[in-house]
Amino acid sequence: MDEDMDFDTGSAPQANAPYPSNGFDHDRKMLDLVFVQDCTGSQGSYISSATKNIENICGHIFESGKLQNLEDLRIGLVAFRDHPPQDHTYIVKNFGFSSDISKVQKDLSTLYASGGGDGPEAVTAALVEALNMEWREHASRMVVLIADAPPHGIGEYGDGFDDGSPDGFDPLQIARQMASRGITLFFVACEPALSGYQYATDFYKAITSITSGLMLPLTTADLLTHAIVGSVLENLDMERLVREVGEAVAQRILGNNESVDDVARELHEKLLLRNESTKKVVIESIYRDSEESRHNVAVFTEAPSLSAARPHLKRVQGTRFTDKYLAARAALSRSSYSYTSSYAPATPPRSPPSKPTVSSSPTSSAFSSSPGSPPRKVVTDFAAFGAPKNASVFGTAVASSPFSLAGGKAAFGGMRTGVTRTAFDDDDEEEEEDGRQKVELREDSISLEQAKRIAMQSAWRGARA
Repeated sequence: MDEDMDFDTGSAPQANAPYPSNGFDHDRKMLDLVFVQDCTGSQGSYISSATKNIENICGHIFESGKLQNLEDLRIGLVAFRDHPPQDHTYIVKNFGFSSDISKVQKDLSTLYASGGGDGPEAVTAALVEALNMEWREHASRMVVLIADAPPHGIGEYGDGFDDGSPDGFDPLQIARQMASRGITLFFVACEPALSGYQYATDFYKAITSITSGLMLPLTTADLLTHAIVGSVLENLDMERLVREVGEAVAQRILGNNESVDDVARELHEKLLLRNESTKKVVIESIYRDSEESRHNVAVFTEAPSLSAARPHLKRVQGTRFTDKYLAARAALSRSSYSYTSSYAPATPPRSPPSKPTVSSSPTSSAFSSSPGSPPRKVVTDFAAFGAPKNASVFGTAVASSPFSLAGGKAAFGGMRTGVTRTAFDDDDEEEEEDGRQKVELREDSISLEQAKRIAMQSAWRGARA
């Protein structure tokens, strides 16, 4: 490895980079954010949450992300159901991009949950729509997919289109095209419905990894706002670093044939030496680790197509959830909270009865911190059921808005300093007492996992340049 290669270029991308300069101010932040929403029967609570909170979501992104002009933030919306004859209403609705948040809210208000036919849905068709939207050249590009069902063709029992999406597209190939175009995919996994399928969670873990995004398992729609805003703010931090060091990183991987892991480790060390910090969204893992699940994620990640992946997938025996999650779910079912308002969807999973499947490694960057990492500032964490009804979405009055704090360092609420343990420690008395899933946004030194994501994004974009 060439130790003299300098990652810390500090220069804007050149004309042959994925983001050519053309006189553009690269210090200016812009974000194109597309919501891809499942609108089948079980998604009512998530559609309602997105519609109710879209103004708050955009307001927090705009101010915490330090965007300068209203047009620097554009929101896109793609709604999907299924292909006929599974559903006869629509396959996909594309509302396009807009900086007018009132229009986005109006578009969201036209959506409602209905139908769905078989278990898998028209996820692939929706991702194709998102891929081909009119993305701005210099904007950070991000897709948030919200769903509780897999696409067609991954091997689920009773799939009405077992050979794959009838439009002929393959979601693994679409994910790679997203990565090459600088589009990061985040997936909100609506649980426990999603894990009623055999391979769905493994599949989504793979395609988010391909695009250097994250998978965010939620057990209630009340956490949707927090998950979205936290993911966006982390992604803006990551995008800044990709644009700064991406050309040099891509040269190491593509030009010198060095491994992503080796380059990421050196990049991580250099960023730590200059005290680089980033935001990081952390959601407590509800998945039990298993060798079969890790195998499936690797198969989906490396296979050129779904048809090539399917013969190599393994079934995971037993539950996909941790004992802690199952105990908390059982305890909540005995409390004053119903399943509908806590850990279960309003309607049962549409898939045929089978052993729940799909796991995700507890070392995933979405779920846990890197071992041996330094103490973290916990910007905020949330209980699963959100703030009281008479409070604002982030539980803070306007007068104490996080954006009025000195330096704007707190993304949502007052900064908690000196916190050395995570919100998910086994000895966390509060968590043991209520058992609710928590979401955190941390600000800390960049992690090795984030450095790997930067290296992967840089390589994808460099390959396309």
